[in-house]
Amino acid sequence: MRSEGKKISMKGMICVVWLFLMLLSAPCLACENALLPVPQKSFPFFSDDLDFQGIKQGLAGSISYLEQIGDERQFELCGATYSAKWLKSSLQIFLQGVANYADQAKFEKFLIANFRICKAAGQDESGSMLVTGYYEPILAGSLVRKKPYIYPLYGTPVDLVVRKNDKGKKEVGRLEKGIFRPYWTRREIETENLLAGQEMIYLADPVEAFILHVQGSGKVRLPDGTLRNVRFAGSNGHKYRSIGKVMVERGIMALDEVTMPKIVAYLHNHPEERESILNSNDRFIFFSVSKKPESKADGGPVGSLGRSLTAGRSLALDAKCFPAPLIGYIESDLPEFDDKGNVIGWHPLRRFVMNQDSGAAIKGAGRVDLFCGSDQYAARAAGVLKQKGSLYFFILRKDAAVNGKGS
Repeated sequence: MRSEGKKISMKGMICVVWLFLMLLSAPCLACENALLPVPQKSFPFFSDDLDFQGIKQGLAGSISYLEQIGDERQFELCGATYSAKWLKSSLQIFLQGVANYADQAKFEKFLIANFRICKAAGQDESGSMLVTGYYEPILAGSLVRKKPYIYPLYGTPVDLVVRKNDKGKKEVGRLEKGIFRPYWTRREIETENLLAGQEMIYLADPVEAFILHVQGSGKVRLPDGTLRNVRFAGSNGHKYRSIGKVMVERGIMALDEVTMPKIVAYLHNHPEERESILNSNDRFIFFSVSKKPESKADGGPVGSLGRSLTAGRSLALDAKCFPAPLIGYIESDLPEFDDKGNVIGWHPLRRFVMNQDSGAAIKGAGRVDLFCGSDQYAARAAGVLKQKGSLYFFILRKDAAVNGKGS
């Protein structure tokens, strides 16, 4: 999920989840006209810097989701209305093209002939997106509290109440003598031991525990070497606040200095300030932990669609702006690192992607969060990725030359 509290959610299951969810968020832009038609003369060359195996697996999850919600579900996209059945056909026809056209130039011609291509409006409808990254952390931990594993992750509290208010919107809180109150904040939970007895697993580092809250999910390696999946199970309902922004406001670092590695280093080097900075974000995440050691059957992290995310392919977007799972294309840049993790350059990011996740800090039509994976490169990239980019989506045309079965 991207993170910060996705159904991964990751959101992503593992927010934004992109570790940049901890950094300054882009302005929250309205979702009206989030997708705009784009003339063919403005198309990029639709090449791909990865193999197509990941896209095949990922689209299977998106198709499964569309089947689950029902054929007649309607979506307003790029100035037109499409049914879930039609969007499912879009993904199936795209896969047919993948199978039939190994040559990228021929595949591009296939796309242009059969798909309506729309561009994400971006910031101020300029088409420019802020591209960040998130990943699935693998952290050291224990099922029992034993030094150094003393920082707990909690399951969903027994007194947590989730209901709809008079306007039909979900709200989270608790009942106090029959009166609905906001649920406890991060500071209250952490400092007053309010959830004693509901610990699920313990980590060795409070900063890593906070990172897991931001990512929404991850894996914990136990002392015996086995892994357990840790998944987003809910939140306290409070709004997410970027600690990167807090650190800038406090004069700790300048805006252009804010990266995940620098945030983590500062928190480790200034333990006297750590609690105050972390607790400035009232939002608190609750988790579920797999009962058995991870196996291949457990799959990868799960996004807000309830389907496994694909490293390098899955995106977290604002679900209000981009409500349907589509096949897309992203242009941006990815970092290159030396052996010590220092950025030594950037190379082009050009590939087909799928919007399959969301996150509390991914708001508006100008934000996109790329799920980078769970390896060392993913962790490093998610910590520094903060690039401009463009995002396109493909919807099967009504007059497509192929035999589309949508309606």
